[in-house]
Formats: sequence, structure tokens, C-alpha cells
Amino acid sequence: MNDTTSGLSRRTFLTAAGVGLAVLGLGSALAGCTPGGATSGAAGSGALVPLPTYVPITKGPTPDLAGSATVQPVYLSAPKEAELFTSVSGKAAVSGTVSGFVISYSPPAPASNSYLQAAEQELGCKLDLQVVPADSFAPKFATVMAGGSVPDLVEFLAFQLPPSYPQLLKAQFADLSDHLSGDKVKAYPNLANLPTPSWEGCRINGRIYGVPVNRPPFGNMLISRPDVIKDLTGAEPAPKTKDEFTELCKAVTDAKRNRYAISGQSNGDSVDWAYDFMGAMFGVPNGWELQGSKLVHKWESDRWLETLSYIKELKDAGYYHPDTPSISGSQAKTYMANGTVLMHQDGISAIIDPSAPEGVVYDAILPFAADGGDGIVYQGSSMFSFTAIKQADDARVKELLTLLNHLAAPYGSTEGFFLQYGRAGEHHTREADGRVVLTEAGSAQIGPTSLNRLAAAPQILASAVPMEERLRRSHAWQEQASPMLQKSPITGLYSETAGKTSSSTNALSSTMNEYVLGRTGFDAVKSGIASWKKSTNDKVRAEYQEQLEKLS
Repeated sequence: MNDTTSGLSRRTFLTAAGVGLAVLGLGSALAGCTPGGATSGAAGSGALVPLPTYVPITKGPTPDLAGSATVQPVYLSAPKEAELFTSVSGKAAVSGTVSGFVISYSPPAPASNSYLQAAEQELGCKLDLQVVPADSFAPKFATVMAGGSVPDLVEFLAFQLPPSYPQLLKAQFADLSDHLSGDKVKAYPNLANLPTPSWEGCRINGRIYGVPVNRPPFGNMLISRPDVIKDLTGAEPAPKTKDEFTELCKAVTDAKRNRYAISGQSNGDSVDWAYDFMGAMFGVPNGWELQGSKLVHKWESDRWLETLSYIKELKDAGYYHPDTPSISGSQAKTYMANGTVLMHQDGISAIIDPSAPEGVVYDAILPFAADGGDGIVYQGSSMFSFTAIKQADDARVKELLTLLNHLAAPYGSTEGFFLQYGRAGEHHTREADGRVVLTEAGSAQIGPTSLNRLAAAPQILASAVPMEERLRRSHAWQEQASPMLQKSPITGLYSETAGKTSSSTNALSSTMNEYVLGRTGFDAVKSGIASWKKSTNDKVRAEYQEQLEKLS
């Protein structure tokens, strides 16, 4: 259930896609769109259609720990065949061949793919999928979009959306609002089972343009090693104020033993000092906030300056690993696993990382406010990606939605069990203790086929690798943190300028990093923010602001 996104950075994608779109002439792909302009990013304007109504499916095996729209349920064992229920009636009955474009983090599936053949029989259609390795997804995406032969189903990665994607969607893909908004989604029960937060990123400037692949709604968090911290301090970490957090860092750091409380990590041109966790501690908004009717960026807030000062205080005290400016994300994970570092900002899947050494315990620090008040955790996109449908007549769009509905079959359904495990004996076996284990053929074919990248059931907490304690810890953290979720007011909006201002944004980020490292003063940060605001942010704000007013 982890998504491996290493090797394909946001910068890599934007650069590659941006160059590719220009060189390969995406203009033809965007034909019919409003050209250029500050607010031409709007894929639609005026009406804000309702998000699909959330209708959770309650059939199937009872979870060991219940879930909700924001909390993943826990299943400690695979469902038995007798417990499975039918979630769709009949085959999808899609006419002709369905083409698709999806990402993969696995080695290619073998040419003779019995799982794909079985899936085509289950789905009732022929599939022609371009399964693209992560490290070449961006240039392939640009080539396909500019080539004029758009597949029926195309995956848009939530964390690496291409430039001008609202215009691209409007020019080449179906507006699904009339099929999925409000109660209309009930025609597709498995899609109605997808939690509301996941749909928010599919409503682009007021209209619905995709079907989400669900993920938990939580953004970054501070992953911890409660087992090691308890050995050192006598208790698992549970700071409630800034001062208590500082004391925790002091108590567990021992440079002579090469042990540090925190590690940030290098993000290419910048350094992440666990900015999201630290910023939330000081009440910094999730990217932007509305002050009255005016959008204000997080960097314009005095709370951001407080955050920077505190990070520098921790760094000067020696609580950050000294190699933070150059540590990669994978190296930070290694330091967490071997106890060199005891806290590191990461996604929620890090708690149940199946590659962790046996006996290692991960958890996450529950957010808190610096002054002891209520904590906040930034809400993320709540999806890994969304699948857009190529423009077609209503009948074809309905066929493809029926197909996606089948692929989103929930955990505990007959269809979901097949999609996850394939056929018994050929792709999986059931062990004496009830565990379902993929065969060699199943491992080589099911994941690499990437059907779960087109559409999938809501994610659950389960693992073929024994990790009951970590599953329970992740569930407990989600339950406590759910009321703390803070949305961004610009979710679903698009700024053309924001995608073109990386140089000025990176320059300011670099100045902040230089301040934390003690190479420049606080006045340089303030001056940098003022310059960036004038050169960049005011225009970005105006674009978002205009869209907000149109949609209000």
C-alpha cells in the first residue's frame, strides 16, 4: 500500500513536461481553450457543481478497527472466500478496446500476462494499456498528449500535475459533472464509496474531470521511533507545547553516540527542515488562508517567521542531524530504521513501511500548538492520482465509468479480491493461517499491470507482512488527528503564474535555508519575502482570487 515516488521529483516532472509540451506543440492538444492570460487556467467558470455524494459500502467482512471518510479501517487478516460479496452486477460490457495510460513503480509485467487476460474476462473488455515507468512518465505524458492520439483513460498524478492541466482537461477530456456530481454518482456505487476529500482535487475550477485513486487525507507528519524514545526517556513522545518538544529533542540527542532528534532532508534545490510539521505547530496556514475575503500566502505570515526562528534554534542546539542539507529521503529513512534519527517528516504510509527491519516500531507525533492550544495537520490531496476520460459521446463515457466502477470494487468484494490477488492457485495461495500469499506469477503480473492506478477501492490498513502494532498505531493516530485537518482554500484552483515562478520561489527558499544555517541574517529573509511578494506572489494571488470570486 505504499507509493514509491522516489526518482520522479516534482521539479523533474514540471521541467520535462513543460519543455515537452512546448517543443512537441501541445497547442494542438489545447485547441479550443481560452488562450493564455492570468485566469485562463479555468477549465470551467461560474457554477460550482456539487461533489459526488459519499455513500459508504458497509457489506463484507467486519474490520478489526472501523474506518470513516478520513480514517482507514484495519483488517488484520485477509477475507475468506465465503465472506466475499458481489459489488457489481455483470461485466462492464465496454464496446471495443479500452486504451489507457498509467504509471508503474514495478518491473514490467511479462509479455505472457495471465492476470491481464483473466482481468479482461472479468471486466468484459479488451485492454490496451501503456504502463509507463515512473522515471519516464513525464516525457511520455507530454509526448502522448501532444501526439493527438489520447488514450481513453489517462492518469493524472496529483503530486505532479502538468502545466496548463485545466486547459488540457477542457480541450481533450470529458467533463464528468453531469455523470458524477451530487447523487448522480449513485449510478456507480463503488465510485460513490470513495470518500469526499478524494473528489475535491478532481473538481477543477468548479467542474469534475476525473475519478480519484484514494489515499488518506493527511499531508506530511513527523514520523517517530517511540520504542527508542521510550528507552531513552521512560515514555513515548507526547509533547503538548513548543517547550516540551524542545525538551524532548534535548533528551534524546547525543552527538557523541551519533544520535539526533530530527532529520530534515534535501529536496534538490532546497532543504526541508520538516517545515509542514513545524509550521503547523505555529499556526501557519496550509499554503494559503483567507483573511476576510483576501488570500494570504503562508510566507506572508508572522507565524512563518516564528517557525523559521524556532527551526534555527533547534538547529543551533544540535538537535537536527548535521547532514540534513544533503540527506536524501531514502537516507533519512535508513537513519530512522537504525536509530540514528528519531523523528523525520514523511507521509502516513511510513508508519507501515513493509521494508522496515523486524522489531522496529514507527508512529507519528500528534500535532500540537506551540502555546499548548489545538494542533493542526495539513490536509493533502487525498488521492494518489485521478483518471480522466477522453472526450466521447455520453454512451462511451458511461461505459468507461462503468469500467472504473468495477475497478473500484471495495475490499471484501468478489471483484476486489480478484483484482488484488488474481486467481487461486495461479496468482495466489492461501496459507494454513489464513494469509493470502501471491505466487511468483502473481507478484510478477498483478502489480506491474497497474489496473489499480486507473481506479481503486478506498485504501485500508492491512499487510501481508506481520505488523499488527504499527497498523493499530496508524489507525489511532488517524482517529486523533482527523479533527485537526486543515484544508487549503485554493484546492481545485489553478494559477498559470505559480507554475512559472520556480526561480524566484527557489531563491527565497534558499535565503531561508541560509538563515537556518547561520549564513545570513533575519533581515535578509524579510527582505526576500518582500521582493518575492512583489515580483511573484501578488500575481499568483490575483489569479486565485479571481477564480474564488467566480466560484463563490
